[in-house]
Amino acid sequence: MRHVVGLATAQGNEFVWPLGSEDRIRFDSDDFHALGYYYLIAPAFEHFAQRDAGIGITSMNVTLCLKEDDLTAVEDILKNLEGVIAARPKQWKELLGTVQYPNEQTKPINPLLFRSRALSLLYVLRRLVTKARLEGKWVVYGNGVCYRALCGIKLPPGTVEYS
Repeated sequence: MRHVVGLATAQGNEFVWPLGSEDRIRFDSDDFHALGYYYLIAPAFEHFAQRDAGIGITSMNVTLCLKEDDLTAVEDILKNLEGVIAARPKQWKELLGTVQYPNEQTKPINPLLFRSRALSLLYVLRRLVTKARLEGKWVVYGNGVCYRALCGIKLPPGTVEYS
């Protein structure tokens, strides 16, 4: 599944789609390494997903908006995550689950994660939050069906879009 985090201009209680390309991060959780970092960081933002989407952050088709009122709490979350990740070893294997292919035994999915990479991801998120605060923008996260719209990707000709 594809995910995007970026800055959006607020317009009343809504935000302007799509997110600016210079202020967004896109990643694909079909890559087990990206999924490992996502599972490491995302649960800290669960409460915002429940508030805005009514479902868990690791669910499909989640969109959440971190408005000006949320940014202080988000900075605290990022600071706490930084402390937790800094206490980890330089590299470790994270068990994400198991996979079983036809006619094969069950294998664990445990990608090798690096502390420096996790901390750099937190740094990028912190930069987005700081920029959002300075420019009066919102930090927006979306996955699933919202990914295309948030990234400004047009649907192929002849595609029927349902709302």
